[in-house]
Amino acid sequence: MSKFEELVSKMGNHSLSEYPKEACGIITKSLDYIPTKNLSRNPKNSFVIDPLAIIEHYDNIWGFFHSHPGSTDPIPSSKDLASTSFTEYNFVVGFGSNFYKYWSVDGELRFERLNESRTNYNATDL
Repeated sequence: MSKFEELVSKMGNHSLSEYPKEACGIITKSLDYIPTKNLSRNPKNSFVIDPLAIIEHYDNIWGFFHSHPGSTDPIPSSKDLASTSFTEYNFVVGFGSNFYKYWSVDGELRFERLNESRTNYNATDL
């Protein structure tokens, strides 16, 4: 199993295990996935990554993941646009086996589907 496939599997399993709440976690520079607590007061509709986890892994963060529980096509929402202001990080949203990397260009949300069958992803082009 490639690092990418392992990452997708771990994010997918985490998203399913937290359903109906949003799952969230850290993606490291080596494409490891670290599940974190969702500290949101409304975890079925939003997420807040535990800041202690961010501090603990600060020097090794490639990006952040959160789920859109139950969605068959979990594209980024307009609420997700706000997180893209942290341009030093990458952002992934998904549920089950469907995932999208998202970012903004001139304040407009952009995204692309991550392809599970593509095995040559690395942290620079994920």
